[in-house]
Amino acid sequence: MNTESQKSKLNFLDGVRGVAMLIVVLHHFGIGFFPAINYLNPEKIHLGDGSIELMIAKSPLSIFFNGGFAVSIFFVLSGFVLSYKFHLTGNRKLLTDYAAKRYFRLFIPVAGSIIICYVLHLCGLFTNHHPETIEITKSQDWLGGLFSNMKGPGDVLKNMFVDVFLNNDNRYNPVLWTMTIEFLGSLLVFSFLALTANTKKTILLHIIVAVLILLTDRKFYAAFILGSLISKLFIDGFSFPKGLKGASIKWILLAAGIYFSSFPQSLFTDQSIWKPLNWSWTNGYDLFHVVGAFCILFVICFDKTLTRIFSIKPFLYLGKISFSFYLLHLAVMCTLGCFIFQQLWKPGTYFIPFLVSFLICMVVSFICAHFYYKWVDKSSIRFSEKMGKWIAKGNDSK
Repeated sequence: MNTESQKSKLNFLDGVRGVAMLIVVLHHFGIGFFPAINYLNPEKIHLGDGSIELMIAKSPLSIFFNGGFAVSIFFVLSGFVLSYKFHLTGNRKLLTDYAAKRYFRLFIPVAGSIIICYVLHLCGLFTNHHPETIEITKSQDWLGGLFSNMKGPGDVLKNMFVDVFLNNDNRYNPVLWTMTIEFLGSLLVFSFLALTANTKKTILLHIIVAVLILLTDRKFYAAFILGSLISKLFIDGFSFPKGLKGASIKWILLAAGIYFSSFPQSLFTDQSIWKPLNWSWTNGYDLFHVVGAFCILFVICFDKTLTRIFSIKPFLYLGKISFSFYLLHLAVMCTLGCFIFQQLWKPGTYFIPFLVSFLICMVVSFICAHFYYKWVDKSSIRFSEKMGKWIAKGNDSK
């Protein structure tokens, strides 16, 4: 199978990534302007008696506002994509090549977003400079803390080169909390594949290692191993049984995935459909989001109807600009979005100011993401390829 046909076969993954990005955006607008949806907290309602907000929060509809699930999808997808060619060819050199260029692939877009956010901070445009917006939205514990701990230029440089990738430091752009996991998770899957390349129990080892990681407090890293597992099964030609049995398995997995993925990031689960889950032993809700993301992506990968749906052009475009959109949208929301909302808001008019702000932010974010992808993200892909080849050439000459 040539490179182009491989890419065409995996197009649907970009569609899934694009939808996951939209869920992250909805999560941020939700937690920023309708925190009751995220926290299941009746004290934070905005619309009437709060029945709509709490209904969404207490039902699987909250999956569309669940950022933890969406980033779990990102991590499972990374595990799939980064392991795919290795599972296809068995060529270990691919793993060293991928590892050599991974930092450079992430660095340029991330560094660009940090610089943009720092400039906006210096101009005094972020929400924390306008506390009245925070008070109106009742999102003091989240919106009020964003972009609020920035230091000088030296710290900016240290952050963009080191801390954001190794120390989970996202002070200059809050969405970058995922970058340490993305970078180290990538190295984890490369190392795991290199160590297990010659074993015949590859699938079993994937399962064992993923389960062991899920028992730690670093659960998101299991998503990379689970993504590699799906990739291996995809290449091996796995398929669900035909007929009613296969359909039943798919529906059960999909329902379980939605149930786990919509698990709320709050302390109010006793009021909801997730009450049966005794989750105190899990040290957090990440377990359910990772397992849910795995179940959903597993079904999508092995269902032709779903792969066709996620291969339609609008979803593919979203996937193409998803990284750029992810990096920029929160800065747009916390500057332009909050400014517009504050200018339009009057007592009793909450939803319309929010809707206008949301729609304008989405348009501006799409435009910014389109050109950021074209000018920055694509450049990082070319740069990482060159750096990967240069590093590999240096290793070969030793």
